[in-house]
Amino acid sequence: MNAFINAITDPRLLFMWFSFIFLALASLLLGMVEHWPWGAIFFVMGPVTLLALDMAHDESIAGKANGGPFHHFFIFVFFFGAVGLIVLTVLTAFGVLQGDTTPWTPETNFASWYIAAGSPIVLVLVTRTDPKDGAPDLQRMEQLDRRSTRMGVVTAAIFAVLCLVVPLISLSATSYDSLALALTLLLTPWFLYLVCNGLFYLYHPHFEEGSEGYRTLRVVCIGMVGMSCCISLVYMINTLNRSEWLPALLFAVSMASTGWSVKDYVTVGITIKEKDKEDPEAEPAAD
Repeated sequence: MNAFINAITDPRLLFMWFSFIFLALASLLLGMVEHWPWGAIFFVMGPVTLLALDMAHDESIAGKANGGPFHHFFIFVFFFGAVGLIVLTVLTAFGVLQGDTTPWTPETNFASWYIAAGSPIVLVLVTRTDPKDGAPDLQRMEQLDRRSTRMGVVTAAIFAVLCLVVPLISLSATSYDSLALALTLLLTPWFLYLVCNGLFYLYHPHFEEGSEGYRTLRVVCIGMVGMSCCISLVYMINTLNRSEWLPALLFAVSMASTGWSVKDYVTVGITIKEKDKEDPEAEPAAD
């Protein structure tokens, strides 16, 4: 009730709620008139607006996270945005959605940009809430944290797979958006890092160092990163054959950065496990 009163009495909050509703309606209308790239605005800007709205007052997730209705709504909107971007990525990558490219060039790769737009959304889902003094229901907040992390892990895993699928599909194209594809391949280890982080937070007893789960996860991560490096190498050679030096440099940077990142995300579980041992009270409440 206090949050509702603040929303109708504070001009900032009222404006943000109006912007949130306007983005939803505008995206729906633009999608209905076949300008579907613009229809994705809400999937990206809706969560951003909601995050700004949450930070604008004390009785919020950023202030006193109480696991109330707004917390539920917050998680739902971010998950809805991630799912929407996943659907658009798949439909665009396989050519189901083909809209007017104006004002973009024909080789603009919307699928890759949808993946890039989904990375901060997944990060928010996976990031745990920092409890503040005066939180009315700490246990409920932790339960919602775990629920949000599960959603983030699933969406991050799907995005990680799409980071490989989209460039593979684009290999047969006569022209492609080099920057978008290089960025997509570079995001592969980032999404895998979020998957590892979330899994070790939720199920760290099953992913202790030396366990079967840890070895399996390690093999999957190294395999996917290795595939990403190979795809980047193929694109780099292809662009060099065309004497396109800047795109070749982009793919070379993507390949080097992706390979270098292996040591970071395959060891994240060890750090989290040791931290949990040092602070037993930090163990989250079960659903």
